[in-house]
Amino acid sequence: MTETTIPDSAPDVEPDMTVDNRGRGCASGIARVQRALEDLPAGSLLAIKSTDKRAKEEYPKLAEQTAHELIAIESDRTRLLRREYTTYLEIHSE
Repeated sequence: MTETTIPDSAPDVEPDMTVDNRGRGCASGIARVQRALEDLPAGSLLAIKSTDKRAKEEYPKLAEQTAHELIAIESDRTRLLRREYTTYLEIHSE
Protein backbone atom coordinates (compact mmCIF):
# COMPACT_ATOMS: atom_id res chain seq x y z
CA MET A 1 0.00 0.00 0.00
CA THR A 2 1.46 3.37 -0.98
CA GLU A 3 1.42 6.38 1.29
CA THR A 4 -0.40 9.38 -0.20
CA THR A 5 1.41 12.68 0.17
CA ILE A 6 -0.79 15.38 1.65
CA PRO A 7 0.05 18.94 0.56
CA ASP A 8 1.01 21.14 3.50
CA SER A 9 0.16 24.58 2.13
CA ALA A 10 -3.20 26.32 1.91
CA PRO A 11 -4.97 26.70 -1.42
CA ASP A 12 -4.89 30.13 -3.07
CA VAL A 13 -8.59 30.75 -2.45
CA GLU A 14 -10.46 31.75 0.69
CA PRO A 15 -12.54 28.99 2.29
CA ASP A 16 -16.31 29.29 2.02
CA MET A 17 -16.67 28.19 5.66
CA THR A 18 -14.36 27.56 8.60
CA VAL A 19 -15.10 25.14 11.43
CA ASP A 20 -13.10 26.01 14.55
CA ASN A 21 -12.38 22.80 16.47
CA ARG A 22 -9.37 24.17 18.35
CA GLY A 23 -9.35 22.82 21.89
CA ARG A 24 -11.58 19.87 20.96
CA GLY A 25 -10.60 16.36 20.00
CA CYS A 26 -11.21 15.32 16.41
CA ALA A 27 -13.86 12.85 17.49
CA SER A 28 -15.88 15.45 19.39
CA GLY A 29 -15.52 18.05 16.62
CA ILE A 30 -16.47 15.71 13.80
CA ALA A 31 -20.21 16.40 14.31
CA ARG A 32 -19.58 20.10 13.62
CA VAL A 33 -17.64 19.16 10.50
CA GLN A 34 -20.41 16.81 9.33
CA ARG A 35 -23.00 19.62 9.67
CA ALA A 36 -20.77 21.95 7.65
CA LEU A 37 -20.31 19.30 4.95
CA GLU A 38 -24.09 18.95 4.67
CA ASP A 39 -24.63 22.73 4.48
CA LEU A 40 -22.06 23.52 1.77
CA PRO A 41 -22.77 23.10 -1.94
CA ALA A 42 -20.47 21.13 -4.24
CA GLY A 43 -17.32 23.04 -5.18
CA SER A 44 -17.11 24.85 -1.83
CA LEU A 45 -13.95 24.88 0.26
CA LEU A 46 -14.17 24.01 3.97
CA ALA A 47 -11.36 24.86 6.38
CA ILE A 48 -11.16 22.98 9.68
CA LYS A 49 -8.98 24.44 12.45
CA SER A 50 -7.79 21.98 15.10
CA THR A 51 -5.23 21.61 17.86
CA ASP A 52 -5.61 17.82 17.98
CA LYS A 53 -2.55 16.12 16.47
CA ARG A 54 -4.84 13.37 15.18
CA ALA A 55 -6.13 15.86 12.58
CA LYS A 56 -3.43 14.62 10.21
CA GLU A 57 -4.93 11.13 10.47
CA GLU A 58 -8.64 11.65 11.08
CA TYR A 59 -9.53 14.22 8.43
CA PRO A 60 -7.80 12.32 5.59
CA LYS A 61 -9.82 9.26 6.70
CA LEU A 62 -12.99 11.36 6.56
CA ALA A 63 -12.14 12.43 3.00
CA GLU A 64 -11.49 8.80 1.99
CA GLN A 65 -14.84 7.69 3.40
CA THR A 66 -16.80 10.43 1.64
CA ALA A 67 -16.83 12.02 -1.80
CA HIS A 68 -14.97 15.10 -0.52
CA GLU A 69 -11.39 15.87 -1.56
CA LEU A 70 -8.58 16.58 0.89
CA ILE A 71 -6.74 19.62 -0.49
CA ALA A 72 -4.13 20.25 2.23
CA ILE A 73 -3.29 20.15 5.92
CA GLU A 74 -1.23 23.05 7.25
CA SER A 75 0.65 22.79 10.52
CA ASP A 76 1.79 25.84 12.52
CA ARG A 77 3.32 26.17 15.96
CA THR A 78 1.24 28.76 17.83
CA ARG A 79 2.91 28.49 21.23
CA LEU A 80 5.94 26.74 22.61
CA LEU A 81 4.16 23.41 23.05
CA ARG A 82 1.04 23.92 20.93
CA ARG A 83 0.62 23.08 17.27
CA GLU A 84 -2.38 24.11 15.22
CA TYR A 85 -3.63 22.31 12.12
CA THR A 86 -5.81 23.67 9.33
CA THR A 87 -7.36 21.07 7.05
CA TYR A 88 -8.88 22.06 3.69
CA LEU A 89 -11.60 19.93 2.09
CA GLU A 90 -13.23 20.56 -1.27
CA ILE A 91 -16.89 19.62 -1.13
CA HIS A 92 -18.19 17.15 -3.71
CA SER A 93 -21.71 15.77 -4.10
CA GLU A 94 -22.17 12.42 -2.40
